[in-house]
Amino acid sequence: MSLEPDLVSWRFLRRAGRRSLDRHATVTVEGREHVPVKGPVLIAARHYHHLYDGCVAVDALGRPVHIVVGLDWIRNPVVRVAMTRLCRIARWPIVIRPPLPDAPAPSRESLAERRAVLRQSARDTVDLLRAGRVVVIFPEGYPNIDPSFTPKQGNEFLPFHEGFVRYARLAERAGAGAVPIVPLGFHYDRSRPEAKWTIVARYGAPISLASGSDRDLVARFESEIRRLSEA
Repeated sequence: MSLEPDLVSWRFLRRAGRRSLDRHATVTVEGREHVPVKGPVLIAARHYHHLYDGCVAVDALGRPVHIVVGLDWIRNPVVRVAMTRLCRIARWPIVIRPPLPDAPAPSRESLAERRAVLRQSARDTVDLLRAGRVVVIFPEGYPNIDPSFTPKQGNEFLPFHEGFVRYARLAERAGAGAVPIVPLGFHYDRSRPEAKWTIVARYGAPISLASGSDRDLVARFESEIRRLSEA
């Protein structure tokens, strides 16, 4: 029986990510038992490394994982179109992050474009959760380490956006059933710049949407993900 294209993509990305991690990092994953083995799951994760966070998230679980990705960092329009098509095949929802005052000009898309992409991202995420898939989202928006652009300094966190809670609520209203949100923390360390990374990924206990308002849930997740990311 042939697999759906997005499942083929997941297997390919998982293998490619694992090869990259084997070369550049030593990874420890804790708390896998907190992630349900079936049904919809939304994972809210710290964003530390522009690449390795996703590699770990895709490889850590034994079920397909879809990541909400921002493509506003791509300057070349041809590469942007190609990456968009690849994300569509893998069923990775796409977002355009809100522009920051000191961001490079290519990230300053029009408000209408950002809103259109955001609406499509919400529909894509809801469809995945209704299909019982795992979706990973980075509420900070920007990683600590990014070769293109990041507003972060050192090891800091950015304030979490509420989008991940809203996506989960939309999915529940659309018939996905209860959508647990699982916090995921990352701790990175290395002895010298040329050494391998030591990465610890920690999943926390899932939190129900019924346990608070959007603002309360965002604050709770931010606090929990900070705790999970400690050394």
